[in-house]
Amino acid sequence: MDYKTGLAVITDVDSIMKIESSGIAHPWTRDSIEALINDENKIAMKAFLDDGSVVAYVGASYVLDEAEIGNICVLPEYRGMGVGKSLLNALMDELKSRGILTVFLEVESDNTNAIALYEKAGFTRYNSRKDYYGEGRDAMLYRRSL
Repeated sequence: MDYKTGLAVITDVDSIMKIESSGIAHPWTRDSIEALINDENKIAMKAFLDDGSVVAYVGASYVLDEAEIGNICVLPEYRGMGVGKSLLNALMDELKSRGILTVFLEVESDNTNAIALYEKAGFTRYNSRKDYYGEGRDAMLYRRSL
C-alpha cells in the first residue's frame, strides 16, 4: 500500500471524524478536530493514499517545549501495515522542527497494540492513573525526549 503523511487541513475534518468513529469508543467532537487543525498550539497530521483518501490521523497539542499526543487512529482495514508507525514518526519530526523537546501521552492499559507502537517508537512509561478510564481501566503515562 502506498501512502503519504502530511499536515491535516480543514477539508480533512469529515474524513478524520469517520476515522474517529471507526475506532474510538468516545470519539472527539467536530469542534475538537477543527481546533487541532486551526489552533496555533495544536497539530493534526494525516496519512493518506494517492487518491487523497485519509486513512489515519494523529493530533497533539503543545506549549513551550512540551507536547502531548491526544489521539492516533487508523482505519481498521489499514491497521497492522505500518501506517500508525509512519504517522507517529512524521509527527515526532514535525514537533521537533517546532522546538519540542519532550512528548507525553497516555494510553489505556489494555490497548496492547498502541502500547507496542509507542514503546517501539521510543516512549517509556513513567507512571499510571488507576481506574482513569473506569474501574479496572488504568491509564499508562508515557514520555519521549526528542
